[in-house]
Amino acid sequence: MSKLNFLKINFVDKISFYFKFAGFSFLTIFLIFLKTFLQFFSKRISQKIIQIFHKLLLWLTNINVEVIGQINNNNVPTLYISNHLSYLDIPILGSILIGRFVAKNEISNWPIIGYLSKVGNTIFINRNLKFLKTNKSIIYDYLCRGDNIILFPEGTTSDGNRVLKFKSSLLTSLENKNILIQPIVIRYKSINGMPLNRWLKPIIAWYGDVDFKPHLINILKLFSIKVQIIFLPVLNGRDFANRKDMTSSLHHAIDSSYSNSLNDSLLD
Repeated sequence: MSKLNFLKINFVDKISFYFKFAGFSFLTIFLIFLKTFLQFFSKRISQKIIQIFHKLLLWLTNINVEVIGQINNNNVPTLYISNHLSYLDIPILGSILIGRFVAKNEISNWPIIGYLSKVGNTIFINRNLKFLKTNKSIIYDYLCRGDNIILFPEGTTSDGNRVLKFKSSLLTSLENKNILIQPIVIRYKSINGMPLNRWLKPIIAWYGDVDFKPHLINILKLFSIKVQIIFLPVLNGRDFANRKDMTSSLHHAIDSSYSNSLNDSLLD
């Protein structure tokens, strides 16, 4: 089956999607107004509304999430570290976790996505040199305010065949700090019931210079996407000698688990 035939949809499916998208759009506008109003009264409820929006995105894109492992739920602010393959990673993790995502400042200017990211309490990192000092302490500052942080330390999306090297600069402020850190592994398992092999991964993974619009259109044509989220044991910032040791340990934990899950899928 060619990738072209794999993504073809019929007239009935198109009509069904348009009705679904109309419902999604209406609910999104309602949630934006509700979140804007309620954030002045309850931070927790406004965060829950953001989580509901992420769940709506999963409903729209037909994503089924399987969670493995224990999520840190002891009400202590936590830094969640994850590998990164696609823009889909954001609603997937956002549907499970309540927290602030970290993104490059350029995304804040993207049409629609930039606005939704701002409504979703995203932390934008300005990579200009004059903001270097602020960037180094920003994660610790938000954790001290009581927020969970969700970070993709690869700094970009991968092709799904490996976990890229982690950048350590944003972890500088966590050196020798009593901060909880939980590594997470995202593994896309199948699309339309077919195991996600090397040839089908580009349908999910958004990397390099792949255009966003046609990639998103192909995503919306899929009938089902199955993804596995693996929560690894919680670590503490005090357990590492420095940020480079922390970065290396986190990368090793996530990369090993991701590689093992890929090997296991070949045996299924």
